[in-house]
This record gives sequence, structure tokens and C-alpha cells, in this order.
Amino acid sequence: ARVSSPRPFAVPRAIAPMGDADPASSEPVTQSGAKTAKKNFEKVAKKKPDPAGLALGEEAQAALTAKDFGAAKDLFTQAQTLCEASDVKPAKQVKPAKPSEGASEGAAAKHKPGKGTADEPEVQKEVNLPAPGSDGHRVAKNKANLGDLPNYAVNSETRLNEHLVETNSKWRTRFPPEPNGYLHIGHAKAMHFDFGVAKRFGGETYLRFDDTNPDAEKQEYIDSILSSVAWLGHTPAKVTYSSNYFDKLHSLAIELIKKGKAYVCHQTKLETAASRQLLQGFQLKCAREGLAKKDTELPPGAASPHRERSVEENLELFRQMTVGELKEGECSLRMKGDLRSDITSMWDLAAYRIKFAVHPHSGDKYVVYPTYDYTHCLVDSLENITHSLCTLEFETRQAPNGPYYWLLDALDMYKPVTWEFARCNITYNVMSKRKLNRLVTDGFVAGWDDPRLLTLEGLRRRGYTPSSVNAFCEELGVTRNDNVQHLSKLEKCIRDELEENCDRIFGVLDPIPVDIVNHPGVELPVSCPLHPKFLDRGNRIIQLTKTVFVERSDFREVDDSNFFGLAPNKAVRLLFGYNITCVGFEKDESGKVTRITATYDPESLGTKPPKGTLHWASTEFVQTEVRVYDKLFAVEVPGCVEDGKELEPAVEPTVDGEEPHEKEAASELWLTQINPDSLITHFGALVEPSLSVCAGEPLSKRFQLQRLGYFTFDKDSTHEKPVLNRIVTLKESKDLKAMKK
Repeated sequence: ARVSSPRPFAVPRAIAPMGDADPASSEPVTQSGAKTAKKNFEKVAKKKPDPAGLALGEEAQAALTAKDFGAAKDLFTQAQTLCEASDVKPAKQVKPAKPSEGASEGAAAKHKPGKGTADEPEVQKEVNLPAPGSDGHRVAKNKANLGDLPNYAVNSETRLNEHLVETNSKWRTRFPPEPNGYLHIGHAKAMHFDFGVAKRFGGETYLRFDDTNPDAEKQEYIDSILSSVAWLGHTPAKVTYSSNYFDKLHSLAIELIKKGKAYVCHQTKLETAASRQLLQGFQLKCAREGLAKKDTELPPGAASPHRERSVEENLELFRQMTVGELKEGECSLRMKGDLRSDITSMWDLAAYRIKFAVHPHSGDKYVVYPTYDYTHCLVDSLENITHSLCTLEFETRQAPNGPYYWLLDALDMYKPVTWEFARCNITYNVMSKRKLNRLVTDGFVAGWDDPRLLTLEGLRRRGYTPSSVNAFCEELGVTRNDNVQHLSKLEKCIRDELEENCDRIFGVLDPIPVDIVNHPGVELPVSCPLHPKFLDRGNRIIQLTKTVFVERSDFREVDDSNFFGLAPNKAVRLLFGYNITCVGFEKDESGKVTRITATYDPESLGTKPPKGTLHWASTEFVQTEVRVYDKLFAVEVPGCVEDGKELEPAVEPTVDGEEPHEKEAASELWLTQINPDSLITHFGALVEPSLSVCAGEPLSKRFQLQRLGYFTFDKDSTHEKPVLNRIVTLKESKDLKAMKK
């Protein structure tokens, strides 16, 4: 089965500059542009490590990690300017002592798949997080270089005590998926961490659906998430929905307006984006000229023209939004953050927008919906979460002077501890829900549970076990370094488990008949162990019939010294059975071999075999459809060229308050890199008749087809028409590799 070719794609136009905006700044900043700015900064900082410049460099790195490439580039440029103007000289470096043999390794270099044996990123099996009620909980987050910047993450004694009474001082984490797709292996890692931290300290975990966007969410996704969480063995203390709090969130929005910290804005997305470009220019100007941002006027057009509306006018407009008197997209409620902040997500993100859509959980009760940025922190607080654990793209949002804590502080609410970790990226796969959705919607794969995908439903259908997925997550540990894990690590986890547990079965995927011309015409039973390493599991009997079948790839018309299969006048062993010698073969008009003739050696049973040993099938075997899955993509990192350079930004900074998401590709290179052989279906394969007993029970049995890999029954399988999926290949021996040459 071949994957269809990708469809053409229209590249979106860049936002046109407005007002006095620099035309050059209207072009979207790519990851490579941000990394170039980083390289230039590091070159200068190495010679002139100005403390303020280095601190700004840390902010820039956080923005780069969060995939906010525009902010990262500007901040690196500002940091470079500060270092260039500095008189600071670098301190002399003391050469570290060589570690003694057997000593544990420290933080390693970033791993680059396929680039030799680079060290893995430093990982932790356990993370030191502050206990509930500790000083690290009172000051929920801090930063060494805050200086005179505000820290909104400090809990008042009253709010912290109220929280501790509510939770009885127990640890409480949450796993908060958005129900806009199926969960993937990255979510399994997050679950492992969220549930694991709580379990380690005798606490509890909430499963919360962050269902703030009715346009993208479906009951189908909610059901799938519930199933996947249970499949991995996690039991939430409570299942909640952000939509459960919509009434409370709405009243908090009114309170925010009354405090003068939110306003209704009629700017379009393009106008908002243009204002943000002006703010980026303001940041750069202050850095270059050494201006104090708090004392420097913002450029005209940087702030929304609606920012200074009165409380009364904002309350009336928000009422009109709420009752559906205004059109969808006409306006939004925005939080009045800090336009002079280095953190771009402080620049007045949206809190509410109008959507005339039916919500999968709350129905058509509402016509205004809160954004992710508004909802996330408030529901964490309302649910008295002690530790909010997120991936690194949220780091700047959850900085002590970022919007997560700013909003909680503005409303005088309890503030959870936040901690960020690296996402799980795996070679030969994409993990973005947008890209996964594209693959599903455009028919590149057969649904969210296609076994080629690393969705949890796909892994489950393919035959992976919950224990193997959890073992993989445990092996990964936790790291804050961006990294890409090799697919082979995941495959090893399931392979190690199946190696011990699975019976061995014969199957031939592409059978070619072999007529044994000297067969005596009586039964010739061959005893085959169910597991060669565990003989106490017993044997099964396979008859050597007058005609047997071997793999077409195990026969060649002309032999050579590196081939260990069957060839004219050459003897091979039928696994656990007799030696056979090819004495002839037949071909059709196209030159394809259609039949082999051979003799068998009746004295060879149990003797030392020749070099070649082949799996085989008898005429008693049953015909089966076998789906052989391989890597979905032909390159390790889809969307990259050979030198590993990404051609597009991975995450799009948002101005409308939606959850940070991966940007639609400006280039569709990744779709051209799909492996055309990621699925090969063998409709005429032959397997042992004993398997037909459980052919109608998908995933009821996992087994090894000897020399071919580990398999299970697909959900499409029936007793009348068995269908097998290959779970994973065998670990190839040198002999098996040689046979493929």
C-alpha cells in the first residue's frame, strides 16, 4: 500500500507593516533567524560577558525554547548590544579535573540523532519540587535576575493557608489535555510525570479537559482520552472540565474589568499583530540606546486604541458580547498586561472571544468562550493544584513576571508552583496535533489509530502494551534540554517485553511453493518448541507436507557466498525440521519463479544444519492478511534538510490567547518525506492454523513469527478473515542482515 502524494499548499502572505513599523520587521522570524541572532550574541558575550546582557540572553533563550522566534531574535539582539557596549572582561576559566573512572557523567551535549554517538541530554528520574506549604510554595516561582521587575508568584499567607486547608496539605497535580485530537506518546510522558509526582508523595492527580475552544473539540476526542489514560493504568482522583468553571471564569472577567485590568478591544488580528511588531521595535530601541523602558514613551500604535476605555464602557461591551449582540470576530476581551515587558505574552493577550459554536460539554449555553491563557492559571488555582507541570513552550508564560502569575495576582488568588520540562520528540515521526490532524484529514494515514502513528490509540492498535509505553517514559526521565529521542528506544521497550513473553509461530508473508519430489506420502511430523529459551512451555507439531512454502526472498536463481537462502543444488534446513536441496524451479512468461522442486534428506532431522535455516509453511496453514508497518517518515526529523536545519518555526506565537500551537508549515517538505513503504500489505500470507482460534479477538494474543518480527491481530481481524499487524521487527543478527544483501 502506497501513501498518496501531498497536495499543493498556498503560502500565507506576510503581515503588511502598519504606521511607522519597520518594513523589514513585517517578515515572520524563522527559527534559523533566531538561532543566528543567538550565535552572534554568544560570540560577543564570550568576550564581554556583561551581567545585564547575559540575563537578557537567558530571557532570549527561554523565548527560543518556547518557539517564540520573533521575541527570541529581538532579545538576543538587545543582549548583544548590551555586551558590545560593556567593559566587562571574561574571567579566566579553570580547567576541570578529569573525572575518575566510573564517576557519573554531568550534563551532556544536546543529542543529534544519526550524528554518531553524541551524549544524551541529562535526565532525572525524580525532580526536586517544593513541598506544599514550604517557602518554595509560598514563593511559587522565582528568578535570580528579576532585579526590579515584579514577582507576581508570591502567595499571601491567607491564600496559601486557605489552599492548604482545602487540600489537607497533600500534593495535587493535574493532567490537562485539550480534547482537539487523540493523545500521543508525548502525552504519555506528561502523564507519567504528572501522575508519578503525585503518587511519589502520596498525593492525587486530576484529569482536566482544557476545553476552551469548541471549534476544535469533539466528544470523540474526550472518549479517546479517557480510554488512553485508563489504558496506561492511571486513575485520576477526579475528572474535570475547564467548562465546568465557565460561570466562575465569567464572573472573574467582570471583576478584572472592574479593577481596570481588562478591556474590550475591536482590533483585528492583523492590527494586533502590527501593534506587537511596534512593541518589538520598542524593545530593540531601548536596548540599543540604553533607555529605561518604564520611562520611555511607547511608539504611536503600539497600544490598542481601545486600551483606555472606561470601566463602564467595557462592562457594557462585555455584556453585549456575552448575550450575543455582537458579531463573531468583531471584538475580544483583552487582559491589560505590561506593554513594556520583555515577555511578549504580557502584551495584552485575549481573555474572551465570541464564538457561535456548540460546545461538546456545555452545549450552546455560551456564545463567549475564555481563551487558554485566561483559563489555564485560573482553573489551576480554583482546583487548588499544588504543582502545575508543563512543557517548555509555556516557560515564559509561567515566568514569575509572566501572565500566568500576573492574572492570579490581579485577582488576589492562590498561586500554584509551576515547573517546565522538555517535550518528547521521536525520530521518524511528527508529534504536533496539527500535523497529525493533517495526516488524518488528508488521508495520508487511515485515522488517528493508524498503527504507523505514535498516538496512543495507534500504538495500542499496533500491539504495544501499556507496560512497554510506561517503561519507555520511565527510561526517558525528565529533562529541560530540547532533544530528539531515537525511535529504537521505544521499539526496544516493547521488544524486550515480547522476547520473553511471546510464543514462536511460523508464518510466510510472500510464499512460493516447494514440491518435495521424494516425499514418502506419509505423515512427517516436526516438533517445534513454543519458545526455544523456555522449553517447558511445550511444543507444537507441524507436518512436513508434500508441498511446503518458503519466502520468495529466500530463493535465488544464482547463489553467492553471502546468501544463506535456497538456490539450485544447495541445501538448507527447514527450521526445526529436515534439510532440503533445490533440484529445479519453474518460471512464468514474465520470468518470475512460480515453483521450486526439491528433495528432502530423511536422515537430517536433529542433525547439525547447513548454514542456511528457513522458516516455512505447510499446506495446513491458513491464508491471512499481514500488514507490515515500518517508519512513517523516511528521514529522522521530518521537515528538516540533511544538515538538520529546520525550514519552518515549530510553534506559532499567539496573539488571540489560544494554546500555543505548531504553526502550519510554510513549506510542506515534511509531507514529501513520508516513507512510501511505511505499510506493505501481504494478502496471501500463510500462518499456523492454531492462530485462527483467536483471529476474531483483536490484541488477544501477541506472538513472534519466526525471523519476521512480533505480531498481533488487528481490530479488522475476524475468524473468517484474519488480519495481523507487525508490532516491531526482531533485533537482527549478523546472519539475518547478511541474508538481505
